[in-house]
Amino acid sequence: MKNTMFVKAAAFLLLFVGLTVGASAQITVSGGLALSQLDADGEQTLSGLDGGIGFGGNVYVDYILPINIPLSLGAEVGVDSAKFDSDFDDTMLAIPVLARVAYHFDILPKLDLYVVGKIGIAFGSWKGETKDAAEDAGASVKTPPGFAFGFDVGAAYYFTSTIGVFAEAGFDRYDLSAKLSAGGSSFTLKAPFNRFFTVGISAKF
Repeated sequence: MKNTMFVKAAAFLLLFVGLTVGASAQITVSGGLALSQLDADGEQTLSGLDGGIGFGGNVYVDYILPINIPLSLGAEVGVDSAKFDSDFDDTMLAIPVLARVAYHFDILPKLDLYVVGKIGIAFGSWKGETKDAAEDAGASVKTPPGFAFGFDVGAAYYFTSTIGVFAEAGFDRYDLSAKLSAGGSSFTLKAPFNRFFTVGISAKF
């Protein structure tokens, strides 16, 4: 009886170890700087406020699934900041929180080429003279979260087995806006961010 239990325990342990080894997968942590644009809507723009070029950064973690299809799932958090292209000192800040899914093309050992889709939510904050003037006039100013999505082509080149550089180019959009309410009326200033390019450092574990 004891021998039977020992054999079962040993078989279970071997099976567990085999599953653990078979389920091991690569985790990639990347962070970089980004180029974006604040694109204020022409039909809903306060006088003197237009879009300007913005800069920011992001950090993302990707988990390459232990399956035959080279897919990875991940999460991304970023920040973008841009001044309205105007004579006023107004700035919009965007903080996107996104889920990522990527397909990787296994072409060269040190080169990781992939396409990635993203979806999530972006939080925004509007600061500056125009906002302050609106609040001083008794208006309520709010910046609600907005829908965020993106589609990019990426490439990472690894100098060693763990450290490399990466770049992603494509179109990420964060639909932010500012809502001004006063005296029973309201006005919405659309201020979406469009991100085009990110470059940085990547590490594999």
